[in-house]
Amino acid sequence: MKHQLEKLVKKYLNGQCSEEERRQVEDWYEQLNEDDGRAFSAWTDKNTNLKDSLLTKITIDKKRRTRTLVFLRAAAAIIILISIGILFKLSIKETDSKKDLLQYATSENINIKGLKETHLIMDKSNSFTLKENAGIAYKGDELLINNNSEKRADQKLKMDEHGYSTLVVPYGRRADVLLADGSRVWLNSGSRLVYPNAFKGSKREVYLQGEAFFEVSHNKKQPFHVYVKDVDVKVLGTSFNVRAYSDEKNLKTTLVTGSVELSAEHNKNVARLIPGRMASYENGSQFNIHTVNTEIQTSWKSGYLFLRNEPLQNLLKTLERYYNVPVILEDNEENRYFSGRLTLQNDVKEVIEIIALTTGYHSLKTERGWLLRKINNQE
Repeated sequence: MKHQLEKLVKKYLNGQCSEEERRQVEDWYEQLNEDDGRAFSAWTDKNTNLKDSLLTKITIDKKRRTRTLVFLRAAAAIIILISIGILFKLSIKETDSKKDLLQYATSENINIKGLKETHLIMDKSNSFTLKENAGIAYKGDELLINNNSEKRADQKLKMDEHGYSTLVVPYGRRADVLLADGSRVWLNSGSRLVYPNAFKGSKREVYLQGEAFFEVSHNKKQPFHVYVKDVDVKVLGTSFNVRAYSDEKNLKTTLVTGSVELSAEHNKNVARLIPGRMASYENGSQFNIHTVNTEIQTSWKSGYLFLRNEPLQNLLKTLERYYNVPVILEDNEENRYFSGRLTLQNDVKEVIEIIALTTGYHSLKTERGWLLRKINNQE
């Protein structure tokens, strides 16, 4: 037994042990020390040099392994701290980009109702008036403006890629914009869109007030975010409609293709939509998700309204924005609804008369706009 032990110890000292043999020697050494060294001292004198060498090597090896372990742990800790620092810095940067956008958007003092034409405002200093239902496009460092019915730009502008633009669409107007990433946005009447002239960070972020239809170009590495009221609508590449007018309690998001995720800032609610679903949200509440006919929510983009049991008051408010003409329901009755299709290219008079005919009202033109009066109340 001693001979085998001496042979194993010599292999250990010469660095010829396997990992299993190394553990056996060191375990044996530890057991000897646990016996107050008596067993180790009882080893024959001829093994004195062997014992000393074994003691020295084990001590050195343990110190070396301890130093290596400490170094590795320290290196791992440094890597973790650096990683945390980078992630924290990126997180701050991403948070700052959202914060900067929202601060810019909410600091603008724009009276949409007071405008007659669509306005494009660049960095709060340069303002351009766009005629009729204008279209604009961002390509490289240029901004192309189309003020005519032809599919060509009649105005080209140089822009600051690090700045913001605001597209303001008053009542009675519509507009569309091709963003720098290739995404297209259609803005309905009484709406405002704030966006960077170029998307530089890890996220594509815009701010919306009102109603818009989005066709977002797919980019998995740079998700698209629409900030509206206190909700964040996150998409990768999809088409959807967002309605969030300041004078309406509910925010409505309708998904046509792809997928979106909505998160509420104040109560951390999260909702995910699949095509054909609509999420409605009122500040502080839960998301309510319904299956809908998406044509009803998006038909305005194509120049008509497709309606099913639409409350008459809601419809008249939509028409007021679209035509920029006040429409008043005299009796303000809440249980009146309208179903059908209204072509918005028609004159407002024709549209109002169709509604009056199918809902039991007379339409009257007044100095203030249009009045709908019940037939049995007419003098």
